[in-house]
Amino acid sequence: MSHGGDIYSNKVNIDFSVSLNPAKPDKEDDIALKNAFLAGIDDAGNYPDPDQREVRSAVAAAEGLAEDNILAGAGASELIMTLVRMICPKNVLLIEPGYSGYRYALSTAVGCKVMPHVLREEDAFAVGRDILDKITPNTDLLIIQDPINPTGKKLDTTLLSDILEKADRCYITVLYDRSFFKLSDMYIPEKDDDGRCMRPKDLIARSGSLYIISSYTKTFALPGIRMGYVMSTADNISKLKPFLPEWNISSVAASLMKTCAKIDGDGSFIRHSLSYIAGERQYLLSSLSQLGFTVFDSDTVFILFKDTRGINIYEELLKRRILIRDCSDIEGLSAGFYRIGIRNHEDNETIIKELGHIIDGKQAI
Repeated sequence: MSHGGDIYSNKVNIDFSVSLNPAKPDKEDDIALKNAFLAGIDDAGNYPDPDQREVRSAVAAAEGLAEDNILAGAGASELIMTLVRMICPKNVLLIEPGYSGYRYALSTAVGCKVMPHVLREEDAFAVGRDILDKITPNTDLLIIQDPINPTGKKLDTTLLSDILEKADRCYITVLYDRSFFKLSDMYIPEKDDDGRCMRPKDLIARSGSLYIISSYTKTFALPGIRMGYVMSTADNISKLKPFLPEWNISSVAASLMKTCAKIDGDGSFIRHSLSYIAGERQYLLSSLSQLGFTVFDSDTVFILFKDTRGINIYEELLKRRILIRDCSDIEGLSAGFYRIGIRNHEDNETIIKELGHIIDGKQAI
């Protein structure tokens, strides 16, 4: 399995292979996060609370849920793996191209059969209503992501509602991964809600077999400190908890998650982030198109693009110590597809400049 972020096998100055929030918190929030980190270090001499009471309470307050509806994990990856272990599915409906970690987790489920719903390039990898025909009582688990990684496309709200409704009728467990949701155009902070955003509390109230995964790791650009959480009914959470280790989050992660939840609940940092991401995304979308790439419109913090000129963009950028995600190993994609995360403007200008040099050099040969 290949992921972004492999700076350990390569000499890298700028890592575009990961997709994290490029916006920085204001001074007050930055100090709060640093103090939370230090508090977690100071508390490292004690075992963390195995029931995660303060963490779950803080996240629940930010999400408008009860503490019993929340369970924290060492990143979204741990929770995905844990859900698969608990469900032990035999037939899984999986949208592809999608996050490679799903297949990695499913590979541990004995006898599991993946039934891919393959999105088409000619449809710009958008999920259409034909997926509803694939949802049958024969399915044990449906995995959906919003927005989808690596395509960057959000799910239509009406279609999502219909997907969840049919899955519920067919008694199918749904893993709904919202790891990038709060870094996407469809997210509306609580104070700005105009009814367009489907809240976890509303979704959970409608479906008894729904697990929603989210991640502070992405939102606060702290991938080295694993901070994910899952939201579901209290009964589902109580059944899932025994499949995790007793102390699955560290004192540092616990301390930071409480502070992240407070900042998240306020909404101002998220609003600032969404504005910053939108501006930089437009710059990259336009610049990549001008360089002759096939660029797929994105609703979030990363962009999928394709080169048909036979240039190994990944290797050429790596020579310049810039790492991007080569998507040729992702089901549903092929050689020539790449994903880049949106970074700060200086870094974004740098990659566009280097891509221009690469193309000009190849065309001159």
